[in-house]
Amino acid sequence: MGCMLRSDTMTFCDIYLQPETAFEIVSQLGEMGCAQFVDMTPDMKPFQRNYVTELCRCAEMERKLLYMEGEMQKDKISIVEYNSIEPKALPLHETASLENILEKWENDVLNMSDNQTTLLKNYLELTEMSYVLNHIGPMLGESDIAEDILGRSAGGDTGLLGRLFVITGVVKRSRSFPFEMMMWRVSHGNIYYRRASQDAILQDPNTGQDIRKVAFLAICQGEQLSARLEKVCSGFHVNLYSCPESFNERMDMMVQLDLRIADLEKVMRKTKYYRCKALRGVSKQWDPWMVQIKKSKAIYHTMNMFTLDITRKCLIGQCWVPDLDLPKVEDVLTRVSENAGTNVESFLLKSNDADEPPTFHRTNKFTKGFQALINAYGDSTYRELNPGLYTVITFPFLFALMFGDVCHGIILLVFAGWMISVEKENMDKTSKNEIWNIFFGGRYVILMMGIFTLYTGFLYNVFFSKSIVLTTPYWKNTYDLKTVQDNQYITLNPVLETNAPYLFGVDPVWALAKNKIMYLNSLKMKMSIIIGIVHMMFGLTLSLFNHTYFKRYYAIYLQFIPQVLFLACLFMWLVILIYMKWFMFSGKYVEVKRGAGCAPLILILFIDMVLLSTSKPVEEDCDAYMFESQEKLQRFLVIIAVICVPIILFGTPVYLNKIYKKKKEDALKKISQFRRYQRRDSDKRAEEKILAEVAKYSASFGELMIHQAVHTIEFVLSTISHTASYLRLWALSLAHEQLSEMLWVMVLAKLGLRDTSMAGGPKIFVIFAIWAIFSLSILVVMEGLSAFLHTLRLHWVEFMSKFYTGSGYPFKPFSFRAILCGEGKDDKSDAMCKKRPTN
Repeated sequence: MGCMLRSDTMTFCDIYLQPETAFEIVSQLGEMGCAQFVDMTPDMKPFQRNYVTELCRCAEMERKLLYMEGEMQKDKISIVEYNSIEPKALPLHETASLENILEKWENDVLNMSDNQTTLLKNYLELTEMSYVLNHIGPMLGESDIAEDILGRSAGGDTGLLGRLFVITGVVKRSRSFPFEMMMWRVSHGNIYYRRASQDAILQDPNTGQDIRKVAFLAICQGEQLSARLEKVCSGFHVNLYSCPESFNERMDMMVQLDLRIADLEKVMRKTKYYRCKALRGVSKQWDPWMVQIKKSKAIYHTMNMFTLDITRKCLIGQCWVPDLDLPKVEDVLTRVSENAGTNVESFLLKSNDADEPPTFHRTNKFTKGFQALINAYGDSTYRELNPGLYTVITFPFLFALMFGDVCHGIILLVFAGWMISVEKENMDKTSKNEIWNIFFGGRYVILMMGIFTLYTGFLYNVFFSKSIVLTTPYWKNTYDLKTVQDNQYITLNPVLETNAPYLFGVDPVWALAKNKIMYLNSLKMKMSIIIGIVHMMFGLTLSLFNHTYFKRYYAIYLQFIPQVLFLACLFMWLVILIYMKWFMFSGKYVEVKRGAGCAPLILILFIDMVLLSTSKPVEEDCDAYMFESQEKLQRFLVIIAVICVPIILFGTPVYLNKIYKKKKEDALKKISQFRRYQRRDSDKRAEEKILAEVAKYSASFGELMIHQAVHTIEFVLSTISHTASYLRLWALSLAHEQLSEMLWVMVLAKLGLRDTSMAGGPKIFVIFAIWAIFSLSILVVMEGLSAFLHTLRLHWVEFMSKFYTGSGYPFKPFSFRAILCGEGKDDKSDAMCKKRPTN
């Protein structure tokens, strides 16, 4: 797995490949997925690169396979998955044979597709004509129309002015009403228009989609009006068909059409059979062909990033390689060169001429989901502390605090366990269902959330809103039988006689108490504050390790220590007050000042502390503070916190301004000396680096001050807002428990469990199903998603902002697996390749 504490150390390398072994070496590096290549000539046009011809040949073969895939989808022919060993990239000497095979298959499929489209067009015309005769013919009646009063406008001779013109055809059902309105407007109402009583569902020959059409009959008088109506028909893309004048001719045509349609259907079935047979033959080899072509295309695209040194007869490239994978890359270069028997071996050289390295966290199937949560916020800066390592524990723990229910945790465990059991079958498959991909990718995150939910569910003693008795409860029944029978809930008073404290979690008797909400509010609210402050303090502590690793020692004294003091003097003191109140005040104490009624309000104490005012006691006989000199100590803590603010605000800008001036002078001396002795064009890269260094140290004091002022204001204000933000742990936990109790009481108990009649038995099955659906959809799915998002926000904003910048860029190696899964970046270098039209 590697170490997730920090990203892997990266090495920038110059790689020298012999042209005869370059394809095989890049292919094996693509199988390993451990090298990120850098484009040596980013300004060069795509058509000027060395392997553009081979790339275009692969792009053309890929286009042919995609065309045949579309044809297979039209006929609902599934592609046979290639279950054996994944094929290797297609070498150049095998490309010609595959090109010929694909050319033959494409021509065959194109010819059969064209023939089928032609047959479908003829079939559509004959079907529409038969539909018109069957539904429009009866409107004309059985008598013949005299030729001296009839003019045919659809394919016949035009009659004299003033005679009748009959227009028949079919129009799309969705356009039939606007078409009729236009016909009436153009003719000013001087038209006889009728539609068929039944629609016809036909097939579009080009798309294969069903289209709904309706036949119509229009009779008008006059040649000019007929011409205008025909233009309307042309505008609405109406298919016109001439209808014979006599009844006998119409009947004869219908018989002939039925015969022609039957013959055409036989030909179409035969044509479709041979077309499907050809496509099924392609489907058996489509998957391995596509894999080979995609790999070859990716290889040539990568080789186009290299420069060709004609004098040395080699390809020169640059790449980032993790240090742990360097021996593997060198072994590939040596092994391929030996197998090819080249005189000069391909080799790798480390280079210092590089920018900021990419960030690469080596994960496994367990940690990948947690790392994805961090990367969704931003990729780590190179060698910065990785929050993903701590998220493995903190994320499911904070989620479980808001989702604490043993039974709901079991549901999450079962769902995650099922996904883990089928991971071998789905690991290398990419589903088109994005929701499934998200759940499957985070299966181990869900597993950990379920485990921690079990733990917090036992702590809260919640099983579908019900409590169970694991040991002897703390509370004793001090009420008589009548009081218990008459009251559904009773008030628990710790002053009365009790047993030994309940050993694990919340006492189950609290489920029957009137003051249950008051107790849970107090417990979970204070728990949220304690956990939140500890979590933020942990994040600040991690920033110390970042400062030490990057040798920003000034930040330890000018940022880390003042920030820790500010947070500790105010909010860590708040945590201490909570614990002191728990241990110092109780209803069991005989002394009045140590009783529960004299316990000071912590919120009031904290507000008075910040305002530097004196707190007042809760009652006259009580003390205002928990111990002597507490007021003096609190004022001392506030003064220390206030002193830390100007140190955070002014310390870093003043120090950096002094250092930047000195480093800028050194950089300017370096650039002047460099330009004096510069002789080669290759020194341009070194000059750019020195200029970048000058620009880095040219920041003015005002810029540094503005940046630090924003950071200081954000930190000081966020200590309050972030602490309050952790109260969502209390709010969502209480809401989840109360909603679960409401569903149990209002649905399952009230409608099902309380029915003692004969119908109660069958009724409970229906009520239980309704309750289970509501519990699963609302409590598990919706509430779980809400708790998940709130936990994500607590990590991104409240925790990671204390030490994490996330300003890096990810390591994206040349990997066939990423390319085949669609994770690789699509290259645009084949856009100039000429694509032959498929129609």
